[in-house]
Amino acid sequence: MTPEQESVAMRDWPEREVCKLLALRVRRHRVGAGLSQQAFALKAQIPLRTYKRFELDGKATLETFVQVLRVLGRTQFLPLLFPTALPQSSSTFEGKLARLKALAAQRAGGSRDASG
Repeated sequence: MTPEQESVAMRDWPEREVCKLLALRVRRHRVGAGLSQQAFALKAQIPLRTYKRFELDGKATLETFVQVLRVLGRTQFLPLLFPTALPQSSSTFEGKLARLKALAAQRAGGSRDASG
């Protein structure tokens, strides 16, 4: 499944399946880093039993999950879950372009009036 397909599918997945997928990805990163569950739990400052439960079924508190993300160096991506409000249309590229076109049209119309 491609990342795009997975993103679409996850919208409809039960929460339990989403949590299991996240836990599986954490496990893959942990194993890829050559860390045992015990070493990872120690780095995350969480009990080994808690970490094992997370990897097994994806169950963890939000605090535990953030600690896991911190060990993986992924906490900087959390703001992407809730981006700040988009700028008003007047400050977007399209808004600025529209204002520039309107200004250019006004100037072009004004220069014709002055020469006419």
